[in-house]
Amino acid sequence: MAADSLRSSQVRVLVRLVNEAHELPEWRGARTRHLLSGMCRILGADAGACVLECDFRPGGRGGFTAAVLEGWDGAARPALEALQSMGSACNPGIRSLMDRPPVPGAVVTALRRELVGDRAWYGAPYVEHYLRPTQLDDSVYSIRWSEVPGAVRGIGIYRGRSERPFDEADRELLHLFHAECEALLCLPEPTEEAALGVRLTPRERQTLELLLQGFGDKQIAARLGISRFTVNQYTKTLYRRFGVQSRTALIARLLGRQGQGTRESAPPRGSSASDRRAQRVGRPTLFP
Repeated sequence: MAADSLRSSQVRVLVRLVNEAHELPEWRGARTRHLLSGMCRILGADAGACVLECDFRPGGRGGFTAAVLEGWDGAARPALEALQSMGSACNPGIRSLMDRPPVPGAVVTALRRELVGDRAWYGAPYVEHYLRPTQLDDSVYSIRWSEVPGAVRGIGIYRGRSERPFDEADRELLHLFHAECEALLCLPEPTEEAALGVRLTPRERQTLELLLQGFGDKQIAARLGISRFTVNQYTKTLYRRFGVQSRTALIARLLGRQGQGTRESAPPRGSSASDRRAQRVGRPTLFP
């Protein structure tokens, strides 16, 4: 992300917005609503959402919990409800982000046109049948991958069809906001338990539990009363869900997390949360 493309006028308004948010209570989402509506106003957007996604991986369906919404009432509501029922992957821009390799702690922000071309975008059933009838069109997305497999905290911002497309300066501003101010958004914290239960059938969940206990395919098949071939198919599905290629990697991901070293240098003791976030994304702390 190149800071030199930021608009100074937008940054000044963003700093004021963040300072205002510090004065608001965290309870009932007052602070998050103020920040999201303010970002929509600064970016000239018609709708926005702050969400927690819990199946955000290649081949995943996507399933989000909306923390705060802005502009999705009235005529735009069917587009939101369709995204919830069909899964976030029905949006081709979001699906493109889901296909990227996860980097825990990293923030990635992208314009819709950087993620998917116009033909694929306007030809997607979700865009054609649900989004465009609401008069919403161009979008910009920002996600931060969690340490929990398949979980991200995300922000999506949309402009109307008659508005100009988002540009690089808009993308940079949203990236700066997400990287520096996520703690103020008070988004839900993903849990390991939630990751284990994401989009798994009862049999897949049973297979996973037995795998984590160290049982082999023959033992799992005997315990569940199914064939070894079926166990193998369930196991391959679990690999795909959790983004791994082997049983060892699956067990290491789900059971060995506490024993793993950090992927980046640890911040000094006593450092603030904002300092730690800034270190992860390689940026100085710009906001209080």
